[in-house]
Amino acid sequence: MEFDWSLYSTPEIPSSEVHESFEDPFCLRILPGGGPMAEHARFLCLGKSLRGKSLFSLYSSDGRRMRPIATRPMTDSESYFYERKAVESL
Repeated sequence: MEFDWSLYSTPEIPSSEVHESFEDPFCLRILPGGGPMAEHARFLCLGKSLRGKSLFSLYSSDGRRMRPIATRPMTDSESYFYERKAVESL
């Protein structure tokens, strides 16, 4: 997976951790159903870094490259959703 960091705007979370969260085998990539995010081809990723940090990322993609835009720690409800889906996939 190739990454383009030119749009990334969250310096407090290192790009290496964001990259790891996209490589997480249980990561959830969510496509918006409509609205402004769908119009601008924005997607969501919920995943964990190798250190176990739960991250929520907003990104765009052209099919070849992932372009992370912003990342933050997951909320409690996002973490619960991620953990529930990870258990379901086992």
